[in-house]
Amino acid sequence: MELSDIDIMLAVGRSGKISQAAKELNYAQSNVTTRIKKLEEEYQVQLFNRSSKGVIPTEKGTQFLAYAARIRGLLHDLQQEMIDPEEPSGTLKIGIVETAASRRFMEILNEYQMTYPDVSISLVNATSPKVLRHKIQSSELDGAFISGACVKEGLKVEYEMQDTVHIISKRTDTLLESFCQLSWVVFPQGCPYRELTEKFLAEEELSAKKLIEVSTMENLLNCVESGIAVTIMPCSVVHNKPEAYTLHNLSDVFTPTTTTFVRGENRYVSSALKQFMRLLHEKCITF
Repeated sequence: MELSDIDIMLAVGRSGKISQAAKELNYAQSNVTTRIKKLEEEYQVQLFNRSSKGVIPTEKGTQFLAYAARIRGLLHDLQQEMIDPEEPSGTLKIGIVETAASRRFMEILNEYQMTYPDVSISLVNATSPKVLRHKIQSSELDGAFISGACVKEGLKVEYEMQDTVHIISKRTDTLLESFCQLSWVVFPQGCPYRELTEKFLAEEELSAKKLIEVSTMENLLNCVESGIAVTIMPCSVVHNKPEAYTLHNLSDVFTPTTTTFVRGENRYVSSALKQFMRLLHEKCITF
């Protein structure tokens, strides 16, 4: 096995398609297929189940991918430790869920950039914590802000923020009397607040058919502000224009929420990431 086989396996595992992995790695598709078959012959196991729709890892393939991710992570850490200077520089790759991308967070980023101008910041937005967890574990991100109960094995929590969840509507002085007449705007599947909305609707014995799915916080808030729909989100998402919305309380069961900043456990912490986490603690950032 060669180190390049690790990258091939990880690319195929990510995309589920040999053609997509070949394009990503700039390899011929036949080369990727041959390398996988060679690995299967070397270890006397089948690593992927093939179909017309793509490939799915077998049990042994899943084990191989887990080891491959660890090997790639260690190689990434080795490279970073060898080249990492004492003064922060290079690229800091941070993931963030849409609900955490607040003005306060941007102020922290601005201060960090002014303090450490040699660091190039790369922000990756997502609505699904699962996507960000995967990117941390595959060394695509140095760390990420993730909402909900999402801390898994292999992740280390470096900072934690508390918030409350509410039904958010356009500005109104009256109570929301009839939930059954409302449409609800949500993020795609995988978002913890979508799951919370669906749970709430089930608890109230309401239909979940009136869901409007959007992919950005801007579109979600536009739907709410215009009165097209209401949403269930942390109260911090309306920080830029609080006068345009009304927050309606939920039961205590649904109210608390947590956003955490996590990184890969037992992974090398670059000087750029170390100073970013220090700034988070110093500024006591809240969303």
